[in-house]
Amino acid sequence: MLRDINENDRNQTIELVNQFFRKVNALELDGLFRIRPRAATKFTDIYFKLQHTGRVYMRGVFADEELVSLIIARVEEKPHLDEETSLFIDLAVTKLGHKKNGYMKLLLNDIKEWCKQKSIPSIELRAILKNEEAVKFWDHAGFERFYIRYRKKLD
Repeated sequence: MLRDINENDRNQTIELVNQFFRKVNALELDGLFRIRPRAATKFTDIYFKLQHTGRVYMRGVFADEELVSLIIARVEEKPHLDEETSLFIDLAVTKLGHKKNGYMKLLLNDIKEWCKQKSIPSIELRAILKNEEAVKFWDHAGFERFYIRYRKKLD
């Protein structure tokens, strides 16, 4: 079942966000980019505070009562562009052991409808290049590579 994530789902949400953060921290990156301990709790709580603004998408797929997949996103203002707004996906994750069941596809179809209802013309996200599974997923899901974000570690 797909539905909004609410405060009763807080612990499961933190657990799933933690799974994603652990994966990012396991990647061999530049040695500087690391997600801090307890960041999942802070990240999740920030979104719970913003959830009722109408500018946050925070929905998940539940198998019985278990949260198995989620997307957390926010509306971005772009007054300097014709599109004016976009939805930025900050995090999309499916629980280990539940991948390849179509849960993320279900969420992506839902997020497209959510954006249409709010007249948001585009969806954006970032993916770390070394997270090959994510890059492959987003390419397959019809997202186009649009920006290149460069990074230089200063000595």
